[in-house]
Amino acid sequence: AILKNKLDILLQNQDLTEKQYQIAEEMNRALSRSSRINKNLLLLAKIENNQFENSEIHLDEVLNQSLEILQEHFEQKNISVNTEISDNVKVNGNIGLTEVLINNLILNAIRHTSINGSILIRLSQSEFEVSNSGTDKLNGDLLFKRFSRFSKDNNGSGLGLAIVKEICKSQNWTIDYRFENNTHIFSVKL
Repeated sequence: AILKNKLDILLQNQDLTEKQYQIAEEMNRALSRSSRINKNLLLLAKIENNQFENSEIHLDEVLNQSLEILQEHFEQKNISVNTEISDNVKVNGNIGLTEVLINNLILNAIRHTSINGSILIRLSQSEFEVSNSGTDKLNGDLLFKRFSRFSKDNNGSGLGLAIVKEICKSQNWTIDYRFENNTHIFSVKL
């Protein structure tokens, strides 16, 4: 936090040369990335230590709220989004972790869907599924491992799917991946 504050002050200095500004901005980005990784690793540790309370969740409502929040991301890449969301889907779990799971899967699909691609989001009483267009099957052995990255051109930390896997484990759900008809499919059995 101290380093971030000092960098923010430095970046506001009008006496910086363009080169100095670029260096400070690179430091700021690296520090932000490091902070995100630290935050995600702490979340993983808390999940593994069962530090979250479970209750009844209206999963359809949580999913619809996430879709509203993420709408801008779909629009930026002109991704067509189709949904098949059943009403009144109730599950037992932690609402905060469930939001993280939903957001991580959808953001992952957005990140790995090309411009003008498509995403399908389905929710039934027993399954939550996020599918996105793609060209090559992902390596199943590395998919849910920490720091596994499948694209060189994204800002991800390689922790998103590892977090999803741990959330599923902590809430007694299972997650599977398959690739069919040029489509990546992540299925969470509730």
